[in-house]
Amino acid sequence: MTHRERAVAALERRQPDFVPHFELAFLETDRDFDGRTFYGAAGCPGFNGVAYREAIAHNARLYIDIARKFDHSIICLNGSKPQNYPDFTQGIIDLVRSIREQVGDEFLILCHGDATYSVPGNDMMEFTTRLMEDPQGVKREAELRVAEKLVQCKRMLQAGVDGFTLCSDYAFNSGPFLSPGMFADFVAPYLKLLVHEQRALGAYVIKHTDGNIMPVLDMILEAEPHALHSIDPMAGMDIRLIKKEYGSRVALCGNVHCAYMQTGTPDQISESADYCLRWAKPGGGYLFSTSNSIFRGMPLESYDLIHRIWRQKREYEKPRLAEGNNRGEIPCHC
Repeated sequence: MTHRERAVAALERRQPDFVPHFELAFLETDRDFDGRTFYGAAGCPGFNGVAYREAIAHNARLYIDIARKFDHSIICLNGSKPQNYPDFTQGIIDLVRSIREQVGDEFLILCHGDATYSVPGNDMMEFTTRLMEDPQGVKREAELRVAEKLVQCKRMLQAGVDGFTLCSDYAFNSGPFLSPGMFADFVAPYLKLLVHEQRALGAYVIKHTDGNIMPVLDMILEAEPHALHSIDPMAGMDIRLIKKEYGSRVALCGNVHCAYMQTGTPDQISESADYCLRWAKPGGGYLFSTSNSIFRGMPLESYDLIHRIWRQKREYEKPRLAEGNNRGEIPCHC
């Protein structure tokens, strides 16, 4: 199977030849890629003196090099448009076209496509006040955000993007930022509308959220994304239990403990990677990844370790032949 075929099989909850692998973002590139960083990516320097087309070609080449070096089946184009370029959508379009020109359909290509409310940052008090004082206005804005995002999504799909990662975070480690009742009012209907329309356009959809989402998980899955990322172990999310309870409804991604990747021991990192493969792999519908991303400053030795474990344990068991059949034939019981 190709990388793309492998990713599609897993997202459709089928069993590919082996478990596909990807990362939501891979920003720690200094060691293996000649010190290259993404022009315009979060936390990276700008590109004074670098022409726009040169920046697009640079980013496209780096995405491809990362995917090929680490056997990724999906390239995620999150947060890497050149700075000072006003049209984010056009930046993604130019980037995906550059990648397609070089690799064709070798990889599944996804980009950010969420429009739903996420955990507020510095405007927590303002947002909370709006929920109480103007709930209908908040809902009208949520609907408008979805409509505007879908216009962008259509342009991206026409340019060659295969689908979207929905990266609005809904929860802290202690639980969702909204109560289940408020989530049902202000997030769930718009998530469902967004995913339904994206899928109707032919897109693959991975819903990402950190935190403990158990109180709202059923509502998230009612939107019917193809896959759920990141199954956050730092918030107590257990991929073994999620696979058992929800594996027939949604593919799973992630759960390799990102805090261990940063500060844990090799044994802790190995145990986390092994746990994910042992319990999420059976039957297909799992894509191996960390529980967040490969952020700048993460020791790449940690990533090397989980990459080796994935290569050792990514294969699915081959069907057993019936006893006494020594010619390598699958018996027929017609």
